[in-house]
Amino acid sequence: MAGYSIRKYDNGDYHAVRKLFAQGMLDYLPGATSYILKRPQVYCTILASSITLHLYCRSYILSLFSIGAFVAAVRGLLTFAVRMFIRKVHNGDLLNIEESYVQRPNSCFWVAESGGRIVAMVGVQPDPNSNTDMILRRLSVAEDQQRRGIAKAMCMKVFDFARQRGYQRVTLDTSTIQVNAHKLYQRMGFKTTKIIPSRSRLGRIANMTVVYYSYDV
Repeated sequence: MAGYSIRKYDNGDYHAVRKLFAQGMLDYLPGATSYILKRPQVYCTILASSITLHLYCRSYILSLFSIGAFVAAVRGLLTFAVRMFIRKVHNGDLLNIEESYVQRPNSCFWVAESGGRIVAMVGVQPDPNSNTDMILRRLSVAEDQQRRGIAKAMCMKVFDFARQRGYQRVTLDTSTIQVNAHKLYQRMGFKTTKIIPSRSRLGRIANMTVVYYSYDV
């Protein structure tokens, strides 16, 4: 047995869905911080600042402190950016999920339940710029429920939904810092269609990109 069930969203899921999305985004913070700190331009800036401070102050302790402060600053900026994005989504399509997905033509939203709680979610909407594409949105699986095949099953729900309605492709986009998401989409057979630089200030500093994927249904 799978140990979970997938069903369409209802209004009683509202708070659980919003909480799951927020926690899912926050769960990316450790990996995202590591990703940014490993970027050459960021790593070199930290190293150069530390060496300069050591040469100027002749203090290893102060030099090490500067590294810690830089890492904390990166983590703080990234946390702020993620929380701002969560707020944007909570005030966007997740403000009224019924209106954004359930009542909207050719749109849908599903949740997965396991042990009496909501452990995954995903939505799909028609691409407003295409008559043949649908957009996969808000895929999230609780951290303790990952590697159970739930994300794949949620994607299959979206593929079947799009196929039944005569659409040809399912598309999505995700940031380069969401490493696990990229691995999932690539295993599922999504193909990269374009990569563009991130428009956020932090994204420009860390040379982050947004990757667009497409899956032929």
